[in-house]
Amino acid sequence: ECKRRFYRNFFRSKQKAFTKYQKRWSESLKGDSAPMAAEIERAKKYCQVIRAVCHTQIGKVKIGCKKAHIKEIQVNGGTTAQKVDFVTGLFEQEVKVA
Repeated sequence: ECKRRFYRNFFRSKQKAFTKYQKRWSESLKGDSAPMAAEIERAKKYCQVIRAVCHTQIGKVKIGCKKAHIKEIQVNGGTTAQKVDFVTGLFEQEVKVA
């Protein structure tokens, strides 16, 4: 659902968005190290503001739109390492918004 947002004409495209990143992620899973551990440690060391990029599950709502809405949400409270750990714990999880 989210990939559709990055294309103007999704059905005509080759749908290659994020394929290189996905390949790199899957290769790091096969290895001994945790996936993208270097990037996560770099964020803990140098970043001050941590944001999560989230998208809606538009398929669950029966409206004519097929493209997911994308939102960047800033995480507040705690140290930078705690923020990064909180966000990485939410990867591929459903987050309820009231």
